[in-house]
Amino acid sequence: MSLDRRAQVLEAIASNPSGVRELLDTLGWRASNIVSLLKAMNEERLVELQQAKHSRRGRPKKIIMCTPLGFEFLQTFKTLKMKPIRARKEDLEHAVKDALYARRLADYGHSSFKLFMELNTIVHNIKVSSQVTETVRR
Repeated sequence: MSLDRRAQVLEAIASNPSGVRELLDTLGWRASNIVSLLKAMNEERLVELQQAKHSRRGRPKKIIMCTPLGFEFLQTFKTLKMKPIRARKEDLEHAVKDALYARRLADYGHSSFKLFMELNTIVHNIKVSSQVTETVRR
């Protein structure tokens, strides 16, 4: 299930822990979707399922509560939603070109990380030598 759906569930229960039926009414999803998502979110420790105290017969009601990790997830999700990625067509074309170049390097048996570190060392040496040259001129 998507991150958006997880955020919707957390938003619905953040201020008011509720049961599955209340979530069904609030979100308007199919019961099977909510139940499978709640199981996944419980395993991810985003929500906690607690049995409600009741005196009625039948299956005890489970209250879905947001965990501290769930609150953090929701806060981060909201923050990232406010910062959409902005890219121009040229930026995407350059990214594709760079990815294809990295794939070719890997196909020829070169480590892109080692090449990056080598290039970084070269740039560092150029910077140091230019600083030494400026110091000598003064």
